[in-house]
Formats: sequence, structure tokens, C-alpha cells
Amino acid sequence: MKSGERKARLKSEFIAAMDLLQEEAGHGDLSLKKVFNLLGEEGHGMILLILCLPYLFPIPVPGLSTISGMLIILVSFFLFLRRPPWLPQRWENVKISANTIIKTSTYAEKVWTYVAKIVRKRMMFFHDMPVFRLLNFLVLAVNAVLLALPLPIPFSNTVPAISIVLCAIGYLEKDGLFTLFSYAWCAVVASFFTSLAIGAKHLF
Repeated sequence: MKSGERKARLKSEFIAAMDLLQEEAGHGDLSLKKVFNLLGEEGHGMILLILCLPYLFPIPVPGLSTISGMLIILVSFFLFLRRPPWLPQRWENVKISANTIIKTSTYAEKVWTYVAKIVRKRMMFFHDMPVFRLLNFLVLAVNAVLLALPLPIPFSNTVPAISIVLCAIGYLEKDGLFTLFSYAWCAVVASFFTSLAIGAKHLF
């Protein structure tokens, strides 16, 4: 399959998945189990994007971010194992509001329209070699832990979410350059949270 054809197919699959979420959300709130089922067994990257996109806005959501962070770690672990996403039974009936689903999926479609123009399959060793697959898991997990922290501080969710989104895009298109971008962004994450820690130390 040619690169252009693959991009068109993947873009179509992603947009179709977002449209399906919007259609289902039109009938009311969706459970996490429903969202996972709609995105399919190979939907690790899509699930990561859906979980992170609400945090690209600089308004912290402490209660929801904790659940999202734990789910991201879980999805990332099964991505590392190359197994379908799995959801603990106690979380299956956790509801996501229809409004959040519609806004997030609509925003995801707009983002993907631009992303699809620049991503391509390259530097695939970032996804094939075990050492980099482990590193990708650690990047996702550490940033998920930081995203999960209940900090009522602007950008405290946004900064780690960006790294997760970059890594998720890299996985979806097998584009190692985006994975490399996620590694580089970790320096910004480290600087941001180190500054918060130093500021808290001086404050207390």
C-alpha cells in the first residue's frame, strides 16, 4: 500500500471513529466500556488521544484527570504488550458526558486534519525495537502519573498531555519523528514540574 493511500485510509478510520463517537453521544452519556468498544481492539492510540485532548486546554480538571491518568497507564501497558486494551470491571460503567465526547471528538477531527498532512511512516525502530517500546511505555506512564496529580494549577494537565498526544500520534502513524518529539517534550515537562516543586518548597 502506498504511503498516500495508507494516510488516507488511516485518516478515514480515525475520522470514522470520531463520527461514531459523536453519533453515539447524541443519544446520551457514554460509559468507558462503550467508548473502548467503539474504538476497537487496535484503538490504543485513539483511546490515548481521546483521554488527553480535553487537557490541551489550560484549565485543570483534577477529579477527571486522576481517572484519565490511570486509564492512560493501563492502555499504555497493553500497548507495550501488543494486546487489545482492557478495562477493569469497576471502571466499565464510569460515564463520560455526551458534551465532553462531542467536543473532544470534534476537536480531534480538526487536529487530525492538520496532522495527517505531515505525518508519515519513518524511523520505525522507535516502535519495533523492544528498548524503544519500553521507553515509549515509560514516557506515557510517567506523563500519565503527572497528568493524574490533582493540582489546581493552570497547564498542570496540559504540559504532560502534550507529550502523551505526540507519542500517541507517533504510534497511530508509526512515525518515529513524533515519538522523538514526545521525548524532547519530556524536558519541558521536567522543567515545568521542577519549577512547581521548587516554588512549593519556598512557599511552605
